[in-house]
Amino acid sequence: MFNRKYEIGIVGISTLFILANTYFTVRNESLFNALPILLFSIVFLLFSIKQLFYLLVFLVPISVPLYRIIPGLTFDFWFPTEPIIFSILIILILKSIKEKYFDHHLTGHPVFWAILFYLAWLLICIFPSEMPLVSVKYLLVRLWFIGVFFYLGYILFKSDTKYFKYFLWAFIFGLFVVVSLTLIKHIGRGIFDQKQAHGACAPFFIDHTSYGATIAFLIPMVIGLVFISESKVKKFLFLILSIFFVVALVFSYSRAAWLSIMIAGVIWFIWYLRIKFSIVAVGFILTLVLFFSFQFEINQWLSSNTTDSSGNLKEHLNSALNVSTDASNLERINRWNSAIRMFEERPVFGWGPGTYMFCYAPFQRSYDRTIISTNLGTGGNAHSEYLGLLSEAGVFGALNFVLILLIVFYRGFSLSRKIKDRNYRILLIGALLGLVTYAIHGVLNDFLDSDKIATPFWGFIAFIVALDIRYKFAKSEDLEKFES
Repeated sequence: MFNRKYEIGIVGISTLFILANTYFTVRNESLFNALPILLFSIVFLLFSIKQLFYLLVFLVPISVPLYRIIPGLTFDFWFPTEPIIFSILIILILKSIKEKYFDHHLTGHPVFWAILFYLAWLLICIFPSEMPLVSVKYLLVRLWFIGVFFYLGYILFKSDTKYFKYFLWAFIFGLFVVVSLTLIKHIGRGIFDQKQAHGACAPFFIDHTSYGATIAFLIPMVIGLVFISESKVKKFLFLILSIFFVVALVFSYSRAAWLSIMIAGVIWFIWYLRIKFSIVAVGFILTLVLFFSFQFEINQWLSSNTTDSSGNLKEHLNSALNVSTDASNLERINRWNSAIRMFEERPVFGWGPGTYMFCYAPFQRSYDRTIISTNLGTGGNAHSEYLGLLSEAGVFGALNFVLILLIVFYRGFSLSRKIKDRNYRILLIGALLGLVTYAIHGVLNDFLDSDKIATPFWGFIAFIVALDIRYKFAKSEDLEKFES
């Protein structure tokens, strides 16, 4: 009798919810659509933080800004992911304090200390910040991304690499949903219309550049899954998925994403041929010498390029080198020059984490300004992860971030030569090449304040560190199995 009443109650509540949700949807009020996700999140938070973590990773690509759901708010965040991230972080901190647990292997790894110095310096830069509240929010966002996707990710991935595969599949399938919807929308508006790419990925991505950066981040790993899949069906599915994401990358019309995936391909080629680092370093130095030796001629050649962005893929790629008439390229240079001038004025502590967009306007020069420049400087960030940090947190802020990347790449690529297991090695190289795409993309854009990029960025670093520590501290009998 109790079970029957229980079932009737569930059906009744569900029916009321469907009716209420239908009513509000007709009135263009979509807040009720988020209620099931909220309920699932609460259940997972109370009973299984691991499952909530994977639900979060799946939701990251399909999260939307809150203002899209509730217009007119004076604040904004990514919904529903950022509240879930914050909740997980609080539970993680409380659980660690209660159980007096922190992985001691992690404290001996250089990546951990590089991240700690990075966060510590951001904290120090809050005190002389031009806008302390903005800087506090900036640091909190970095803390919860790193706390959840790096630390919790590391704990899971170190215990068993299958958890990293779950992480991958959750993010890939979430991104697959977004890319499918974006391509359908883009095809309806005109797939070869480059301007339509800017809004086709809305409301999930702010613009086509972050959309392209996220796809580029995942492509090396998805291709890697083709080679480690055991069944022919899985190999075929991941091959189709790889082609699907490559097509989506092309029609994202993000030139920075195209460049990043091409450079990642070159890095893979160098790794595959086992070309020594010394040879690569000499080649890089010679390239710099040639560049500065022929700087005048190169500037003349770039100035002669007047190809603007367009739906023609060849012309759009060629426009990446147009620094004469392409407004997008010229505005990016304007932002870079403004960031450099801000750094020159405050080279040690910068203007405060997260303050670039509020402070760069006076540092624009008339000869740098473009048709899309604004007098109040309301156009966004520095369009460079490195120059943005340089202007906001000074030289040590930028160096600390670069140090994280250098240590990750050094330890990761060194480990890739030691691991004999093919599947581990492919996953490791996929993670490293994914990070390479963003290391390149970070020169031209700044997306680490978005959950879309922060999730794979810190998650992939967590996997590399977990694999490095597992290899280092494995017992002799486990090591043989690890390298089998």
